Order: sequence, then structure tokens, then C-alpha cells
Amino acid sequence: MLARLIYRSVSKQPSEADVADILTASRRKNRMVGITGALCHLRGAYMQYLEGDEAAIECVMAAIAEDPRHCSLSVIEYRLIAARAFSQWSMALLAWDLEVDAALGPLADMGLFGIPPDQAAPAFRSLSKTSRWSEL
Repeated sequence: MLARLIYRSVSKQPSEADVADILTASRRKNRMVGITGALCHLRGAYMQYLEGDEAAIECVMAAIAEDPRHCSLSVIEYRLIAARAFSQWSMALLAWDLEVDAALGPLADMGLFGIPPDQAAPAFRSLSKTSRWSEL
């Protein structure tokens, strides 16, 4: 079955190098197991949207949970879905700017941990309409 998982975590030592390493590894591994999704990184926090086969998502999350670059990891949504929202991206990264702030509206001021769990998927869908995603 096709599933969606959204999690948040805190970066133990936020750096551009860590984000680049996470993207490189996730893009390579996600393509191999059929996972697609998107990653936001803001002020030392991550929020990631994963979609794919349930078993593949469970394997990916087990690896993320063991990744020493993350702490305070929490799954904020896990559900079965009918279709992918990010089928074109093995893992895209959001470049935060004023366009993204406008798309999030009042949620932008609260940062990634301020987004209520029931608003995480809608927030990602709103953000997906911005031009600030990179799949380089």
C-alpha cells in the first residue's frame, strides 16, 4: 500500500554540509526503493515528507532514527494515501525565502515545530506550489 509519513527532528549541529549529505544519501537511496518526497530545513529543524510503499517507508524511517545528525525525532503523520504528491522528486529541498513565508502565512513565524501536525501535509502541498524547490 502507498503511504505518507511526515516527521520533524532537530539538527544536532546544523550545517550546509549536513543538509547536503542528507540530500545526497536520501536521493540515492530513495530512488532505489521507490520513495519520493520533500525536505524542509529551517533554523536547525528538519521536516520531511516521505511517500512510497509502507515497507520502504518503515526501512527509511528506521535509518533516519539511527542517524546521529538528528535528535528529538517525532512522526507527526503516517497514513495510507491514494496518490503521491511529490512523484517527480526523489527528495527535493526547500530554499526558504519570502515566497515561502507568504505560502505558509502565519505558520511561517512559528518555524517548522510550530506547524501543527494536522497542518503538516497541507503546508507541504502549499509549499510545493512555490518555485523554491531544488532537486539538484
